Amino acid sequence: MSLDTAARIRNVTAVLGPTNTGKTHLAIERMLGHHSGLIGLPLRLLAREVYDRVVAKAGVANVALITGEEKIKPDNARYWVCTVEAMPRDLDVDFLAIDEIQLAADPDRGTSSPIGCSMRAASSKR
Repeated sequence: MSLDTAARIRNVTAVLGPTNTGKTHLAIERMLGHHSGLIGLPLRLLAREVYDRVVAKAGVANVALITGEEKIKPDNARYWVCTVEAMPRDLDVDFLAIDEIQLAADPDRGTSSPIGCSMRAASSKR
């Protein structure tokens, strides 16, 4: 069951900091602490790297990868690793992270942002 808008707003956390300070690592660990999650990343190669890390911890049957070039969608995926443009909007997940959230404002990259995605916890990283 999805939370109402006010509850969602209370659960939004922005993680800000300089490059190479562990923001993406934190998002992955937080996502894996939930039953399900979706993370949007700015680059296909980064998405693939994160997918491999999540698979190593959660198992290949539990992790989906969706980019403009690759689609790996297990039947019962709990964790979704995607490029920002390829993020599904029809998922109901416990955790959502968007790496480089400012991309959602870019009309060439953010038009598919998961604003309509149902989530119970959210984290935006920039």
